Amino acid sequence: MAILLNIRLIQAKRELNSTGLGVVILLGLLAFLIYASFTVFLKSPDAYYLTAFLFLVCVSVQSYRNDKQFVYIHIRNPHLEMYSEYLFITFPFAVSSLFTDNWICFPLLAAALFLVPFLKFTLKQKTYFKTISSFIPATDFEWISGFRKSFGFLIPLYLVAIGLSWFRIFPLIILWFISVTIASFYTECEPLHILREGNFSSARLLKRKLIRMVKYILILQLPVLVINTIFNPEFWILNLLFIPLQISFVSYAVFLKYSSYEPNKNAIGNNVILSLVSLGSIIPYFLPIPLLMAIFTYGKAKTNLNNYLND
Repeated sequence: MAILLNIRLIQAKRELNSTGLGVVILLGLLAFLIYASFTVFLKSPDAYYLTAFLFLVCVSVQSYRNDKQFVYIHIRNPHLEMYSEYLFITFPFAVSSLFTDNWICFPLLAAALFLVPFLKFTLKQKTYFKTISSFIPATDFEWISGFRKSFGFLIPLYLVAIGLSWFRIFPLIILWFISVTIASFYTECEPLHILREGNFSSARLLKRKLIRMVKYILILQLPVLVINTIFNPEFWILNLLFIPLQISFVSYAVFLKYSSYEPNKNAIGNNVILSLVSLGSIIPYFLPIPLLMAIFTYGKAKTNLNNYLND
């Protein structure tokens, strides 16, 4: 088995084991997404749009992954190793095209993915807007750090969402992508002395994080959703459900971080599960899924934090 693919499988297995009963929900979500992909491949040109989307997701991952230099230097056949990763990730969704009239989509994607590992450049996350701490309290350090790194594309993206708020669905897709970016703010664990500031209990700390996060989510998303509802009143239920869906997803990201918290730890391994839950957070009918995942993870986060806050 390819070395990189074996590592990813081990990471995924470890994360799935840590979710407890949540693994049933995740597997159910995965099964639904596979079925949804099949229904899309039944139609043209939607089948080709989905193929392009899967390809662009892999291009995005390749552009931002920071282990490329290590892989190219220390792993034999680095191109094939990376290619096997991308092919494995997209296989469950793309293979269903073989059972439709648009069967050509699978070999097209497989051929296109072969080019992805040749993209050796890495998009650097520069630090922008250093005065952001004047607007966001220092206690919300995740937002300060994340916003500084993401300012270069997050603000233009948000302005596009505002400018196109009168469109039916497109602004919601942009807001979902912003929520995924915000969730990435919670992949780095703070030092122990910062965690203990304020002498909070685990329950109070998590409640405080949750309240602050909800405040920022509402400030960012409500203007877009209100304008979208004015121009598309028939989608008012969709827009109304979209808010708790995104809040549930980012809440899960917060609880997931603290369920495996270790001082100064980079919890980037959580992205395996977080990415799957994020796909469910774009469909309002899946509201129970990120909500249940957040509830399941809250208890683990509280228990884990007790090990650091009660010393």
